[in-house]
Order: sequence, then C-alpha cells, then structure tokens
Amino acid sequence: MSHTLRNLTSSDVPSAMELSIAANWNQTAEDWVRLLRLAPAGCRCIEEEGRVVATTSVIVYDGRLGWVGMVLTRPESRRLGLARRLMEDALASADSGGARTLKLDATDAGRALYESLGFVVEGRVERWERLEASGNVDSASIGERLDAETLALDQAAFGVSRERLLRDLEATGSFTSSTMAYVCSRSGRAARSLGPCVARSRGAARDLIAAQLQYLSRWYWDLLPCNADAVTCAQEFGFTRSRVLWRMSRGEPIKNNDLLVYATAGFELG
Repeated sequence: MSHTLRNLTSSDVPSAMELSIAANWNQTAEDWVRLLRLAPAGCRCIEEEGRVVATTSVIVYDGRLGWVGMVLTRPESRRLGLARRLMEDALASADSGGARTLKLDATDAGRALYESLGFVVEGRVERWERLEASGNVDSASIGERLDAETLALDQAAFGVSRERLLRDLEATGSFTSSTMAYVCSRSGRAARSLGPCVARSRGAARDLIAAQLQYLSRWYWDLLPCNADAVTCAQEFGFTRSRVLWRMSRGEPIKNNDLLVYATAGFELG
C-alpha cells in the first residue's frame, strides 16, 4: 500500500480532525487551522489512497526552538512506522531550518519512540480538569492588550519569543493581562482550554484565571507540576489531575523559567 508524505493543507483539516477525535484529543478545526497559519511548512501528513492517515506539526519559535505536536496515526494504520517516518522528517526539517532545540509533550505510548530519536525527559506536564455546565463560547479579548512588557514576561518564562502565537491566541480566544501576568483561554472540542498563563506571582495569576473561569464550561488546564503555586491554584479552583505527560527535549538547552508558568499553551504549542 502506497504512503505519500506531504504538507498538510487546509483541505485536509476535516480528515485531520478525524485523527484527533479518534485519539480523544481536545483540538478543534480552528486549532488545526492555527497550526497551518503559524507553520504551514511544519504541518506534515502521510496520505494513503486519498486520505490522511498520520500527521505531525512543528512550530519553530524565534528561529531557535522547534515545538513538535499533533503526532497522530489512524488506529488501523498504526505499527507501520508512520509516526517514526514523520518524526524523522520533522527532525530533519527543523535541523535544516536552524532550530537548535526541539521539545514536545509525550504520552506514555509515544515516549519510547521519542527517546529512540534522542529526546530526553525534562519533567512532567499534567492536565487538570473541572466539570461544569456547558456554554463554551468565545468572546472578544478583554482587559489590556498584548504589549511589549507581556511579551517580555512570556519570553522569560518560555525561553524564546513566541509573539506570533500569542497574537494569534489573543485574536481568536479570550485574553486578559495585568502588569504582573497574562492568561488566555479558548474553546476546545471536549472542554475549554485555560492557557497559556504566565505570572510573576500566584496572586496575579489567580486573579486573572478567576476572570476566565466565569465561562460556564468543562475546563482543561495543562500545567507544570514543578510550579507548586500553579498546582495550588488549580486545587483552589476545584480542578483535579486527570492526565500526565512527559516534557521532552533534544538539542541545546534553552534557558527558561517554569516557575513563571501557571498554564501551558497546550501539548501541541508548548
């Protein structure tokens, strides 16, 4: 059976959604479109008989850090080496493009593949969840707009600039900020996603998160448990841990500050 590796396109989004739904992931069609906006050449797929059977994505932030995500294979096409083929393609593309570091958030099922490709575990990333009534509707951004101070705060936390991502999230989701913190949230297929959130103190993070949680929705909150204040906030707001992944890296170290991170942008975004 012939497998063709090629760029993912906007016309493939419905097929890509079938893969993420089959994996019970939270991404929406808009999340796939966002990846295509931010990294059109980094979104790749394998096609079989006219349909997408496997995908991967790589967003290169600031020309230095490549973030790998959306490593998905249709259940009936697994164990054919498609994920490895896509990952090897992603690594070659990122390396040729100058990215000196690659990172990803790995499931238990994917960890062995990534380790075989030279990734090492940095720590855990956890999904916390809260159940509420439905009503998952986006609104326009509120509060202060994304400014230079907020971008500098995010870069101190993440290690490199991800301005294009933050401006996209600001435009398409709900964004609030103060002089000490910022937070975004957006609709998801199964639950509303809280994050990213970066803050200089737990109190600053808590105030902005409380405003976001006024949405009546089931919620997902992806956090780094090494930040004990983030865990405390999640517990205070009634969230419980539902899933554990592994943050992995390959290549040169990136100087970042996880203690500023109260919520990540999502497993596919960092």
